[in-house]
Amino acid sequence: MVLHPQGIKGPWKAGIVLDWHTVASQIIGHNEFGYPIFDNTRSEIGELLYQFKYRNDQSALDKILRVSIEYLGDKTRGKFDVIIPVPPSSPTRTITSRIAQGLATGLGTNYSGTALSKSKNTSELKSVSDPEQRKQILEGAFTADRIQLEGRTVLLVDDLYRSGATLEAATEAVMSQGNAKTAYVLAITRTRVHR
Repeated sequence: MVLHPQGIKGPWKAGIVLDWHTVASQIIGHNEFGYPIFDNTRSEIGELLYQFKYRNDQSALDKILRVSIEYLGDKTRGKFDVIIPVPPSSPTRTITSRIAQGLATGLGTNYSGTALSKSKNTSELKSVSDPEQRKQILEGAFTADRIQLEGRTVLLVDDLYRSGATLEAATEAVMSQGNAKTAYVLAITRTRVHR
């Protein structure tokens, strides 16, 4: 699989997105509510993420993990003390936690689904385009467990990177509340819209 990895800047030591989510998008009409309908062409890993996220395709998750672990490879083996998912807007979503668990297993490191949690309900941010509004929504949204994180090197995992507001808020919680030694971030794909 061909990836187009990109570094992302933020309050973390280093961050990477493996590829774009879509490589082309074209309006093909409007639905009954007047919203545009798009014909999207996704990157290879973007299509896998879509199949896993919306079609519950386990084989797509397996491929995402294989490609991600191969990309991270030996250069990161032993680098992280714990891999944690960024908690989703909806507590019923398990996409990111399943990716983070698989990465931890594949890289031979610890996983924690409780080191970082949501401390307040937030609406899904994909419908919020204003970056400042996204930051306001996320203010105080995460709680980090100091017992699990203090002095540790953390890899935060998210499925989709847009403006970076969610990963920034999560990283700040891990560093300030959790007193982690270092935070790195990994997102599987990124949107072409950065707001």
